[in-house]
Amino acid sequence: MKKSYFLIVTITLLSIVLISGCLTSKHYEENGISFNYPSNWKTGVINDLPGALVGISESSQVDVKIFRYNKTNDTSLREVYINSLTNKSITLDEYCYKQISNTTLTVDGVLAYELIYQIGCNDTQTRQKIREVWFEKNGYIYRITCTVIPPEDFPTKNRSFNEIINSFHVN
Repeated sequence: MKKSYFLIVTITLLSIVLISGCLTSKHYEENGISFNYPSNWKTGVINDLPGALVGISESSQVDVKIFRYNKTNDTSLREVYINSLTNKSITLDEYCYKQISNTTLTVDGVLAYELIYQIGCNDTQTRQKIREVWFEKNGYIYRITCTVIPPEDFPTKNRSFNEIINSFHVN
């Protein structure tokens, strides 16, 4: 009886770990950046978006894009971030832009701005929730954009986003 109970508990715990993706991570280190990401995700080059360094995706419904922009001496990270907020509210208005949260955090030892928003009004538009993290390091501004379709899946995918953001390092 003891062996059966132990076996059931062991199998249950192992199943939970495997299903949650907590067992292993992969490590990315190119383009002057590094981070960990879930082992069942794939990385790829993004050629059609200015400033894009790499894309990481679980599927066509869940992805992360990392951008790097040159920082000019006359513009602060805060100004760039505020301009981005203003532009989003204008350009995404027809897609029912809704800001969920706007806060700060620390990425790679520096202050970062985090914006979470949702777009998509109805079934004719792709409903999605997006998490953007902006920070400045070594003369560049970095933006990490995490996207989930549909928005209802965001809470379960946010753990993977945290793995990438919390391990992110500028080399």
